[in-house]
Formats: sequence, structure tokens, C-alpha cells
Amino acid sequence: GSPSVAGAGAKEHPRPLLHNFARGIGRRIRHSNEGTNRSGQVGAYTSEETISCLEMQGSGDSFDAERANISSRKSIREAFTESSRIKYSENSNDKPHGRSSGSGCTIIRLTGADAASIHGLTQYTNRFFERVDNDDCNDDIKATGVFRIDNHVYAGFDDDVNGEGKMQFLDTRILPNRNDIVPLLLPLEVGDLVGSKSLSDAHKGMDVLLDIGSQITSAVLDMDSTSAEKLIDDGTHVQQQTGCNKDKSESGDMVAGNVSNSYHRLIRYLKPQQSSDGMAFQAHVDSSFLTLIPMPELPGLEVWCPSSSYNARINEESKESKGEWVTIPALDRMRKQDGSNTYAYVVAMAGEFLQLTSNGQVPVCIHRVIPPKLPVLSHNGLDGKRHGKYKPRVSAPMFLRPRRGESARLDVGKDLRQAERSAEAG
Repeated sequence: GSPSVAGAGAKEHPRPLLHNFARGIGRRIRHSNEGTNRSGQVGAYTSEETISCLEMQGSGDSFDAERANISSRKSIREAFTESSRIKYSENSNDKPHGRSSGSGCTIIRLTGADAASIHGLTQYTNRFFERVDNDDCNDDIKATGVFRIDNHVYAGFDDDVNGEGKMQFLDTRILPNRNDIVPLLLPLEVGDLVGSKSLSDAHKGMDVLLDIGSQITSAVLDMDSTSAEKLIDDGTHVQQQTGCNKDKSESGDMVAGNVSNSYHRLIRYLKPQQSSDGMAFQAHVDSSFLTLIPMPELPGLEVWCPSSSYNARINEESKESKGEWVTIPALDRMRKQDGSNTYAYVVAMAGEFLQLTSNGQVPVCIHRVIPPKLPVLSHNGLDGKRHGKYKPRVSAPMFLRPRRGESARLDVGKDLRQAERSAEAG
């Protein structure tokens, strides 16, 4: 047939592939907003059947080559890949995501020194907000506010994000040092506020998150270590990994050029206002390879699990179920399930960069946050009203992002072998 002329004369988008990519994500978010959370109801999706759990360990000094239960690179890829893209034998009904085609989310279980480092990061998070609430010592961090380091690179503390009375953020960036000197954490006022011990704990926990995130990204994309180090900003010095060791003066330019593109964020969700829409954070995706979150004490994070029959191009008016929102379990539930307090758990959610670089094999994780409710506390237990002191929900995600600059440019055919092979197989 003759070509369509419906779009004749329309101006072509300067980046059509990225434009279509963004439109696809936007469509999935619209579909997710039609989903409901039916937690506890008969037939509801559960986290156990829709979200995989992986056993991992850091690659540093605590690495134990004798551990037999560590998840393989293949298992990691399948935990993040859409079920519809995974090849099964004819007799296999054991899809990794149950009734979901894949949420782009998994839970990581850590033990030993890795778990201790994550616990230390959680303690640092709690200490930061305790100190922020102390008027005798919070002047410097509040006066610093949020500051720009480079284009789209910010750090600092915002005690009322967007003036909505919902959240407080602290964004920190790593400024690596050479010769094994402990890196700096920007803003520097954070270290002054929490103290050297707590700051050291924070660095150790961040190192574990960056390490685990790099391992996952490398496994999902089937990258070798050289390609992974070139692409993934794991908080190390750019010149350490790329060999581009150029002399620079001690200036703002040096800071802007070498500060990490990956960043750590502390979030405190404030008590919902009467006029609140019921959401602490609306459905969204992250501009990262991965977002890694030490499992919070309080529930609230929900991820969208599209149904196994879901197709992003489904008719917008279709009444077919597109999926459900599933609550990520809180820390106490995971500990009770495993019968141990020694484990640490990290929620790993795929970001836009992982979907893009995997050639669409990994679905970006659409997620939202529901604020915790007041406990039901009444003198007779009959009025059904919520009373008591509100406990803010605290979260400490690490956003694993690509390196900036020419040194991070990849050869798609050479560096992203898994995406190339998957495209050929499809």
C-alpha cells in the first residue's frame, strides 16, 4: 500500500528514538494509575509471587568465594527481565514473576559485613534527622540549602520539597580522593552535623550499595568489568577508571568534573496534611540505572506489577486488567519471614537508563509512596479513629547513574553485548 501521509508536514522530533522511549514510559505510567492495591484480598498480587529475591554480596574485602547460595548473573538478569522476553522450555510454567510480566524491581538479601554496613547507613540516616531537629546544631546545614555544582548536579538539604509540606530531602554527592584517602561527601556540613563515626558508617553503606548496583547493571547488560567501569559511576574517581589523568587546579571546575553523578538521598515523609491527595509521592520512574534502597522500617513503597498478559500498546480504553500495585514489605516482615535479624535487605528498582541500555528487555520500575497512617489507639478500642504520635517514614535511596563526559561513551555492539544478542534473538 501507499505510505501514510497523515503526518505530512509535521516537524520531526530531533531525537525520535528517545522521544518514542519517553512516550512508552509515559503510557505505562498512565496504565499504572488505573491499577489498585488489593493487598490482603482474595486473588490479590503479592510481593512473594511478583518480586524476586536475590542473594548477593559485595566484591570488596568481605567477599566469600565459598558461599554457595549467591545468585548467578543469569538469575540476576532473569529477576529484572520481563517474563515475556525470557525463553522457557515447553513444559516450564515457572516464570520468575508469577502473575506479573515483571515490575523491574527485586529485593537483595545481604549478610555479614555487607549487612552490617547497610545497618550503619540506616543509623546514619536516623542520626541525620535527629540532629536536623535539634535547633542547637542545625544552623549550618539549613543555611547551606540546596546548591548547584554543575549542570543538573545538585547537593544539599531541602526541608520542604516544593513547598508542599510532604517531604524533606538531603542529596549528597561523593567527591573521590586519590591515593586511598577517604572521599569527601558534599555538602561538607553533613559530616559536621552527624560526626566522623556516623559519616564513616555512611560511606561504608554507600560503597555496598554502589558495589551491588554495579554488579546488577553489569550482569543485566552482560558487560565485562572494563565496560562496566567506563559506564557506571560507582563513586570512584573518574581518572582512576578511565586513565584520563589530567592535571587540574584545585578549583570549582575540578569539583564539578569529578563529583559523582550517582548520588545518595535521605528522605523523610512528613505527616500528611488534611488537604493531601493521599500520596506522598505520585507514580513515577527514576532517571538512573538502578535505585537501591535499604529496606525501610515502615511500609509505603509500592511498585506496579503489570499483568502477565499486559501489552504496553494495549488499547487505552481496554477494560482488561493491566496490573496491580504491590506493597514492598517492611523490614520487620522480612526479618520474621527469614527468622533472623542479621540480614539486611535492599530494594533494587530499574531506572530509565537500564531499560534503554538493555534494548527494552528490562522494564523500568514504576513506583509510588503512600504515607504511613497513624496507629489506631483508643482507650476502648471501639471508635476506629486513628490516634497517637505520627512516626515519619524515612528512606535512604542510592541513585546509580552513568558517568558524565566523553570517557563514558560506549560502543553499543562491543560494550552492550546482552542488548545486541537479545535484539538478534528477538
